[in-house]
Amino acid sequence: MLDESEVRVLAAVASVATVGALVLIARAERGHGPRRFRADESPPSAVQALWGALNFVPQAYPFLVAALPETFYAGLPRFAFPGDSAAQVLGLLLWGAGGLLVIWSGRALGRFMTIRIAVAADHELVQAGPYARIRHPTYAGLMLLTVGLTLLFLSVVLLAVSAATIAIAHYRASKEERLLASPQGLGEAYRAYMERTGRFLPRP
Repeated sequence: MLDESEVRVLAAVASVATVGALVLIARAERGHGPRRFRADESPPSAVQALWGALNFVPQAYPFLVAALPETFYAGLPRFAFPGDSAAQVLGLLLWGAGGLLVIWSGRALGRFMTIRIAVAADHELVQAGPYARIRHPTYAGLMLLTVGLTLLFLSVVLLAVSAATIAIAHYRASKEERLLASPQGLGEAYRAYMERTGRFLPRP
């Protein structure tokens, strides 16, 4: 297991990368005006709030560890296993890969990116970038982010966050697919798209 000073350096690297990612996302979202929706199947507000909080954790947690490793790394319950130091470095790489996938997905989805599970009045089937092979690359990226953080900090708390993120991502993906495949969504076009793509990983 890496010591506090080593993890602090990795957390600082992740923090700098997070700032850069947030700048890119903010630039991509400029100019996206209000949208009208013709169908909305969003989860209950409590689930939406939990999803937003879960999305915030992988953005904020590296800053907390970089600032106070004795509290947010050494001070919280951790798990250990043979080779866990190498797994921690792998966790940083997974976190980075997840972040890149989220950014790539957001740029490809553009004005259709929203926390709501809804069909815009002018909705189109996006098949650019990662959407050419995966139906829910944003969710896949968020799962990589949280699992990567869990490995990086070997945190029992983050393990619970990862489990919740994976569960809600599957729940949201199922709801989105039902809506988009319905007559109120994109109908047959989306059903054909589902046949040739994977949910979170490319179809073999």
